[in-house]
Formats: sequence, C-alpha cells, structure tokens
Amino acid sequence: MLTGSYRKRLEADLPRWVTEGWLSAESAAAIRRSVAREQGGIRLPAVIGLLGGLLIAASVAAFVAAGWEDIPRLVKLGMILAAIAACIAYAFRLERQGSPRGADAAVTCGVLIFGAGLALVGQMYHLPADWPGGALLVSLGGLIAAFLMRSNGALAIALIAICAWSGGRWEEARSGAHLGFFILYLPALWLSLSRDNRLVHHLVVLAAAAWLAMAPGYGLFDRFDYGLLAYGLALAVFYVALGALALDRGLPSVLTACLPWGLLGLVLVLNVELIRILDSDEARAGHAFRFVFLAYAIALPVVACMAGLARERRFAWPLAAGLAFALLVPAVFWTGIVTAMAGKIIVASLVLLTATALVAAGAVGGIRRLVLAGSVLFGVAILILLWQTIGTLLDQSLFFLVAGAALLAVASGARRLFARLNPPEKEAA
Repeated sequence: MLTGSYRKRLEADLPRWVTEGWLSAESAAAIRRSVAREQGGIRLPAVIGLLGGLLIAASVAAFVAAGWEDIPRLVKLGMILAAIAACIAYAFRLERQGSPRGADAAVTCGVLIFGAGLALVGQMYHLPADWPGGALLVSLGGLIAAFLMRSNGALAIALIAICAWSGGRWEEARSGAHLGFFILYLPALWLSLSRDNRLVHHLVVLAAAAWLAMAPGYGLFDRFDYGLLAYGLALAVFYVALGALALDRGLPSVLTACLPWGLLGLVLVLNVELIRILDSDEARAGHAFRFVFLAYAIALPVVACMAGLARERRFAWPLAAGLAFALLVPAVFWTGIVTAMAGKIIVASLVLLTATALVAAGAVGGIRRLVLAGSVLFGVAILILLWQTIGTLLDQSLFFLVAGAALLAVASGARRLFARLNPPEKEAA
C-alpha cells in the first residue's frame, strides 16, 4: 500500500527528475494520477457520514432504552432486525451510487447493531451468560458481511471479535493454546489479502500476535516466568524479519504490517532485559521452555531467509546482524555470568549493537521506521545505563568511552567503504 511518506517523497522527487531530464512532464503527471487512484486514505465524506450514522444510531438506542421495558419482545426483535436490514439496504444504495466507502460505513453500522442486538436478545430471553459465545456470533456475522459486501469495517469488527472469543475460551480452559481460533482467523486472513485497508492489515497481524502470546498456556501468565521475555523477543524478531522481507520483495501488503509491531516488541523487550540485568535483585539465571525453542527455531530461519533472499543486501545484512545480536541477549541469562560484571557488559553491548544495526539498516534502505526504532532503543538504553550503572561510575565511564570509540571507528570505516563503492562522477573534459 502507498504510504503518506512515500507520496511526500515522490512529490519531492518528480520535479527533480523532470528537471534532470530523466522523466517527461507527461509521465510525471501520469504517475501522480496513478498514485491518487491507488491511495488507500479515508475520504472526508465517508468519515463524516460514518460519524453521523453512529450519532443517529446512538440517538435511536437512547430513545429505545427510555421505554425498552414497555415494548413487547417481538416488537423489540423486529426493531433490531429492521435496523440491520435498513443498514444493508442503505449500503446497497450507496454502492450503486458509486460511494463504496459510504456503503462500507453503513455495513459497519449494521454489524455493530447486530452485535448489540445479540446482547439485547440474550437479555430479553434470559439466555445463559456466555460472552465468548456472543463474540463468536459477532465474528461470524462480521465475516459474512465482509465477504458479501466487501466491507473493511465489518472485517475489522470480525477480527476483534475473533480475538475476544479465542481469549475468552483460553481463559475459561486455563490451559494451552486455543486451536479453534484458526477456524475463523484463516477466512479473515484470506479476506484481508485482497484488501488495501491498513487498519485491517494491522488487526490481522495483531490478532496473530495475540494468539501467539497466549500459545504457551495460561499457567505461565498466571505465574510470570522470565522465559516469556525470550519467547516474546523471538516473536518480535520473527515479525521484524518477515515484515522487512515482505517490504523488500513486494510480498502481500498485510505482511508489511508485521514490521512496526515487531520493532515495538523488540525495543520493549530489550530495554526490559537491560533493566533486569542491571538490577541485582532481578539479574538471576532464567530458563528456556519448549515454546522458546520453537520460537527460536522459527525466527532464526526467517532471519536467514531475509538476509539471503532480500534484493537490497546492504539493507538486509545489517538488519539480520542486529536481530541476531538481539536473540543472543536471553542466552546470557541462561549462563552462569548473568550476575557477574561480564554479563552486564555483554547485554548492554548487545543492546547497543542491535540499536546501531537497526539505524544502519534503516539509513541504507531508506526505511524511517528502522531508524526511529534504532534511535529510540539506543537513547532509552543510554538513559537506563545512566540510571543504573555498570559497576562503579569509573567502570561506566570506561564502557561509554570504549563503545563510543568503537562506533566512531565503524563510522569512519563505513564512510571509506561507501566512498569506494560510490566514486564521484568525473567531470566531462
């Protein structure tokens, strides 16, 4: 999907390309028209229409609630069905008038009314309280509406309802992963592959992340185990590598949504690990359970594939190196040096190396998210190291001195390497 940053960069480059003679003015205009047609941004009329529809729905709900107890049950049920039918009919009308976003908004309102109607029907007929079952019905309704009406809003509601249903069943069972999740998730994933809506893409990625987070089982969350940090770090690395490979190779847009969430998880877990090893009470040896090994067994091959299959190797190799450094952090906690000075130095060095590699990969590949994530990781790590020192203040000063000198040496070497790889063009005689 074309992002806002891409469009801004294109608007800055097109005039320069025309001036340099690399592109004709007609071709530049054609590119602008193509980008305008393909952009997936939300139109202002659709937003205003959706907000207006929600306000009207809230008004009707408040009016009905005022005398809800006095209305017969069959009349209540008829009102709910009539409201859903009205939304669908209005959506068909808007679709015929050439307003697909307005139709999407109408279908979304219909799915919301369907969900609220389920709760009201359960209240009217005193059905057993089973909110995960209600979420299951909402997700089914949302998937049907998303398939028949091609509604992105309905698909987004379905994904949220799927997560609620799976999470509810997982909590009720208090055991391992809820495998029934995939019965509805896979159809939702299939529908999302044909959509250009970024909200849907992000929800698909987050739904998968939520299930993966619950996969180790309820017991580990009930008694938090530090092995979960290693598991979460491996998942974050997997997401970053998959998103970067999708971005580089032009894979389905839904996979590119893995990159920002993977970077967020990577930054959070690494900083928690750094705080942990610098705290004398928390710096204790951990252990890896079965799901940690499984996560590593998946993350490492994906990182290797990203490094080997990426078109832009100068971007992929630094990123792969940074992700490999990150995966080494939990291993320090599985050794006997976790409480020693060496363990603190190794973890701090690995975190800073990861941050530097992210910045380098982002700068070479022109990916601002990588530069931002690396910069945030580096800055927060420095603040943590200043807050909780490595040994004495003299040890801290020596660590910063050596790390800074090493980075300056790397920067100098990289500058010379880039100068050799990209020699200046000789002026024509």
